[in-house]
Order: sequence, then C-alpha cells, then structure tokens
Amino acid sequence: MPLLQVDPTFRIQAGAYEAIISPSAGARLLQLSYRTNSHNVECLVPFNQMATIDAHHWPKAGAFAMLPFTNRLDPAEFEWQGRKISIHNGSHSGQGLHGFGHRSHWTLSDLSHSHLALKWSHAFGSTEWPWTFEANLTYSVSELGLAVALSVCNTDKTPMPVSLGWHPFIPISTSVRSQASLLKFSASHMHDIGLDGLGVALLSGATVDQRVFTMDAKTASTTAFENFSGEIEIFIAEKICLKLSSQNAPYLLVHRPRELTFVCVEPVGALPGALKNYTRAQSERELSLQPGQSRHLVCNLGVETTK
Repeated sequence: MPLLQVDPTFRIQAGAYEAIISPSAGARLLQLSYRTNSHNVECLVPFNQMATIDAHHWPKAGAFAMLPFTNRLDPAEFEWQGRKISIHNGSHSGQGLHGFGHRSHWTLSDLSHSHLALKWSHAFGSTEWPWTFEANLTYSVSELGLAVALSVCNTDKTPMPVSLGWHPFIPISTSVRSQASLLKFSASHMHDIGLDGLGVALLSGATVDQRVFTMDAKTASTTAFENFSGEIEIFIAEKICLKLSSQNAPYLLVHRPRELTFVCVEPVGALPGALKNYTRAQSERELSLQPGQSRHLVCNLGVETTK
C-alpha cells in the first residue's frame, strides 16, 4: 500500500483566511478556514490529523490539483496520435484517477506569510506517463480568499495530452441539503456520467447559449457541463455562500455522493474521459501541448455572506 507523508505542513494566512498545505502529500490543500468574530467557516472538508494517507484511497477532504489528466480513465490506457498508451499507477482498480500529481511529492520553492509555491518535475522512463514535464503550483491568500495557480510545461520532445483541474471537497450542512438550491452557475450542455463517473460525455458539435443551472444536494449524481462560465455559487450554510471562480477551465464536473455531506465541484480543462472519447481532431485542438509550451489553470475560492 503506497503511503504519502503528510508532514511537514505549511500554513499561510491573510485577513480572515488561513490555509494549510502538505507538499509531500500530493501538494494537497488540507484546510481552508475563514474566521472572523461572527463567523467560523470551513471552506473545505478539513483533514483529520494523520501522519500518512493511502495514495489510492485518500480521505475525502481538502483539495488537490489534477494533472496531467482529469477525472477517471478506465482502463488506464488510450490512443495518442496513432500510439497506444498504457499507464500503470499501482492501483488495484486499474483505473487512472485524476492524473497522478496528487500522489507525488512536490518541492517547496517559495514561502511567505501569505504565499506558498511548489514545483514538481516528472522524469523520463516513468510507467505513470511516457512524457516528461514540469509543474508549478502556487497557493496565495488575501482578504478576498484563496487563489490557486497551476501550470504544466511540456519538457518532452513530442506533443503530449494535458488537461488540468482542481478538485475541492466542499462541506454541506445537513440543513442546507434539505433546501432546493445548493449550486448556481451558467453553462450550456449537461452530461450525466453516472455516480461512478465512467459514463461517456461526448463533445457537442452545435453551439448553444449558456443557461443558469441550479442544483440541490438531495439527488446523488455525477454530471459534467460544457461551456462553463467560470463562476459558481455554493451555498454551504445558512447565509453563507462560497464563490468559486476559474480561468482556463471551460468545463465543470459536479459530484454529489449519496449520503455524504460534501460535494465535489471541479473546474476542468476537458470533459471526463476525453483521452478516450475525443476524436483525433478534438484531442489536437483541446488536449495537445507542444514541446516547450505551457498550460495554465487558476481557481479562486472565497466566502460571501448572504442576507
């Protein structure tokens, strides 16, 4: 059973926000708190105190970056530019799940009171992924909340597919789960991919205007959305709303598990199963990253009180 060491952890703070990060546990954000005299809000499901976590059965808490691909890949193989790619991650399930940056050790490159920067180089010859790349991840807090910036640079000699994403576990109180409105955002097409996240979501050919979606927490589901506006409101408690925004993430995945008091709201760079289901032209357009080029994702998360 591969284990990730949680310690050492680093704490950054600004205004009412405080974040705790573990570089060695896949650069995970372990906790994001918003504390004032009148409010004490956990913006993410906080990690319990633990020395290690299972790399393949991690706690449903905190948040992590997804790279170099997003969501599930079952089985963990795909075709790329006429070449069959099989990746091995040591999981008994045989699935590729959210890439493998969240199962890797990242190195601290910069630290201040309110800012932390991490880096990670993926080496040649790995069975996880046949291309080399360099990744950078920064966490910053301000009076407005948390900013997460992720980038991947292709250091290989050939193009590789890349999709970036961010995977937070958002806590939902029991009382809010009984209300009609939990999530509110704008997108165009919706794809129901089943609770296991393995349903097929094909890119839509027609251009459709965005519309407003509101989703409650009572119906367990996993759904993916195209043409995501990049902004979502998440009502987590009475009179308290989280605002999640993203850049360079034209898709959104929402996972509402059965009988669990959290929801996963994931801005992503491609639809789930893109490595298998995109046509070659779609893959070249949306996934292909040329040698020397970089791809970026930025997410922001903060609290807004409501009347």
